[in-house]
Amino acid sequence: MPEINLYFPTPIYIETDLFDAKQNQIWNERLYKLQETVESGGKGWEGNTYTTHAEFDLRTDEVFAPLLESVAEHVKNFTHAHKSNYQHECASAWGNINPQGTWQEYHAHPSSVFSAVYYPKVPEGSGSIVFENPLVPDMMPVQNIEERDEMTFERIAYQPKEGMLVIFRSYIQHCVRQGTNTEDRISIALNYA
Repeated sequence: MPEINLYFPTPIYIETDLFDAKQNQIWNERLYKLQETVESGGKGWEGNTYTTHAEFDLRTDEVFAPLLESVAEHVKNFTHAHKSNYQHECASAWGNINPQGTWQEYHAHPSSVFSAVYYPKVPEGSGSIVFENPLVPDMMPVQNIEERDEMTFERIAYQPKEGMLVIFRSYIQHCVRQGTNTEDRISIALNYA
């Protein structure tokens, strides 16, 4: 009898309801205040998201300390799931504000091991985060797939929810789809080295 082994999975860690609406509102308000004084980073990006990336690191702002502490614990859990006890350190953290019609092109986070995204504000119609199978660029995909599964996915999308945390290996290409949201979608991204 033949067997099929799955040796190179691409795990994605999801936690929901990480913080309550009151705490999320504190972070939303702080990011709006930063938007008033901090120029948008991400120079050279095609996407049109406001970001504090490369302009203001949220690790320096005590308002975000509870988030950093919590995400660090979840990164530790994910590290243990990889059968490692290595203590990864947060190397950078930034905020993103996506008004209606904004998006972010496919990209990865070089020089990091794990990346995380937390969603303190996700109005209806917000764009999903999409992950691309890291094998796809280097191989011909199987043709005529009748039903996608863990062996044939070329990309997978997660619809964010308020209070949701997503952790993934930093080499995985990902993007944010254009949203139809009429209120801003807010996310906080973190890299662990």
